[in-house]
Amino acid sequence: MIAFFLLNTLVVIALAGLTFAFYGLLRRVPRSQLADSELPFISVVVPARNEEDKVARCLASLVNQNYPHYEIVVIDDRSTDSTGEIIERFASVYPRIKFVQGKNLPDGWIGKCNALVHASTHASGEFIIFTDADTCHQPNSLRDAVTYSITNEADLISFVPVQELGSFWEKTVMPVLLGSFLCGDPFHTINDQSAERAYAYGQYILVRRSAYLSAGGHQSVRDEIVEDHALARVMKRKGFRVLCGDGHDLYKVRMYTNLRTLWLGWTKNVYSLIEAKPFNLFLVLVLINCAALAPFVQLLVVASMIASGHTDGDFSLLTIFLAAEFSVLLVWFWRTGYHYEGIKPHHFALVPLGSLSVTVLYLHSAYLVLGGGQVNWKGRRYTVNSSRTIESTANSKRETVLDAALTKVTD
Repeated sequence: MIAFFLLNTLVVIALAGLTFAFYGLLRRVPRSQLADSELPFISVVVPARNEEDKVARCLASLVNQNYPHYEIVVIDDRSTDSTGEIIERFASVYPRIKFVQGKNLPDGWIGKCNALVHASTHASGEFIIFTDADTCHQPNSLRDAVTYSITNEADLISFVPVQELGSFWEKTVMPVLLGSFLCGDPFHTINDQSAERAYAYGQYILVRRSAYLSAGGHQSVRDEIVEDHALARVMKRKGFRVLCGDGHDLYKVRMYTNLRTLWLGWTKNVYSLIEAKPFNLFLVLVLINCAALAPFVQLLVVASMIASGHTDGDFSLLTIFLAAEFSVLLVWFWRTGYHYEGIKPHHFALVPLGSLSVTVLYLHSAYLVLGGGQVNWKGRRYTVNSSRTIESTANSKRETVLDAALTKVTD
């Protein structure tokens, strides 16, 4: 038992250390010092599908930017709720908003890529910002992001968001799941142009328009289930400068609002995020459960020893290891909370349930990919293969049927 406690303590310390490295090396975005005349004209592109509860807040935050020269291109991606009507009302009030109707989804395309390719043809800015309809931007968002991109000569840059966590399951699942992602690139090799690794936070991607078009845009990743990561890989492989920065002072996002949307959203791509490899799945699940579940199991073991009066022998050493694990975990929980809104200290008690939930989520996502099942997102169904791309379907009427049968997926 001593050996297990010691090994698990080392795992907890190591993984927490990687998280602290991530935050310590994450590039902050300073406030812009450029004059209005030095800022280029930009286009903000917002794809929206069934976002009637979120799109108004997003557009309200975007029309109130302190940026001098910009347009907002909003595409209604064939929504089945009132998203289109809301966008149209905003466009009638704010001349800088261009309202674009989405086109039918071609066979073999991801819906978001289809919408962004169509919307980008209406964008005329020197830079394009792709941002999701579930985001909310600070007034300085565009100005600081564009200035940071220009200063660092980036061709593509994305920003780590503040996650808004409202429901019980968001507060249970998201800290464990998102916390595990931080160990994927703790030293930010994405910012090293000689390193192969590339990815992007799809909620806020800023690209130089000429580089984006030269790389083939979203059409080049039209069948990729994790299209934001794929776009960054394509651009970096073609020699463009790809970076990542801290978006804490730029924007926040409410990705999901309940267990259903959370489960559907992550099921479609979480296995692909670990390169759809069984060994990666095994490793990730072992590490997550060692770090987020095992200490609580060990706590029960120590408590049972106290209750039964077996506190001799190795008991003192076991309690030292356990105290070290919980001390590190508490600091980890506090540190990752920097990018969470809605998390309180007592939510730390949800970590073991979060670990179990994330385990099932990963296994379900892997099962759908390896078993040829379909993932479902906003009324569209895709079959994802181990290459992280979607399978083509011969049924050109699939989306029409699904739109009729699966209305209002979002709350």
